[in-house]
Amino acid sequence: MKLLLITSCMAFSLSVTAASMNEHENIFIQNIKTPKHTIIKQQTNVQMIFKNPALMVRTTEYPTQIVRVGGELDNSTLTCDEVEKEIDSFFSNQIKHDLFYYNTLIMCGYDPKTNYAIRYSIQSYFDPLNDKGIEYLQSYLAEHNGKMLLGWPFYVEDAQGVVVSMSMNAGRKNGHNDSTMLVLRHDNANHYFANNYQLLKELVADIHQRYNSNNPELILPFLDRWFFSFAGMVYERILKNSTYTELQPERIFLMEKEPKIFSSALKYYFANHCSKYPNKHCL
Repeated sequence: MKLLLITSCMAFSLSVTAASMNEHENIFIQNIKTPKHTIIKQQTNVQMIFKNPALMVRTTEYPTQIVRVGGELDNSTLTCDEVEKEIDSFFSNQIKHDLFYYNTLIMCGYDPKTNYAIRYSIQSYFDPLNDKGIEYLQSYLAEHNGKMLLGWPFYVEDAQGVVVSMSMNAGRKNGHNDSTMLVLRHDNANHYFANNYQLLKELVADIHQRYNSNNPELILPFLDRWFFSFAGMVYERILKNSTYTELQPERIFLMEKEPKIFSSALKYYFANHCSKYPNKHCL
């Protein structure tokens, strides 16, 4: 398997389990299990949006856009590099980082005897950041939606909403590179948002402001809001004994057409390594 991650024009390698995209903010992408002889290309500007929430200034409601297309490439004489270049030209390069928040996963399977591509798939969700992005998107859809891409019809679909199933783990780790965690407490909560833009404005912005902290005036109200009304009281003792916490929001997009749900294999999570604080603990 070959792996390539592109995030706002900067490249990062992925470890066997996960890789931090930003040491300070502790965003990491979960490793993707794929078949042999498959090349993965990941594109996201999550880091840029997480660090610059002021970029989200649109005034019009608009559904999250979903791409879930692909198929077999019969009698292909294209390499996966050439397949990816066609996809980039037709789609990926059109989704501009200053107009959209995006997470895109391109997978290309190839015949190891010939190195020719035999299948491809695109999984992507993206949202306009501003009203200019909405205008640009409508023009792009008028020109590209329903057209053929590598022998298969290319469609961008509206998501009807998004459910977030979010897990919280608190416990102990020996260090940043420790692959094991002693979990002292685990909780899960579900939330519904009209679109991923709303999710970013409310949940992800709150993660940015209050999750990466051991200040009880920040982290405990955060837990009350997103898990249950007395979560802060429950977690107060646990966080004092914890050296690491992990937040895993799983997006489940609700779709009009079958399959009725879409969940991208490209997932990113948040971690708080509390060894950076003077008391070395999460509270």
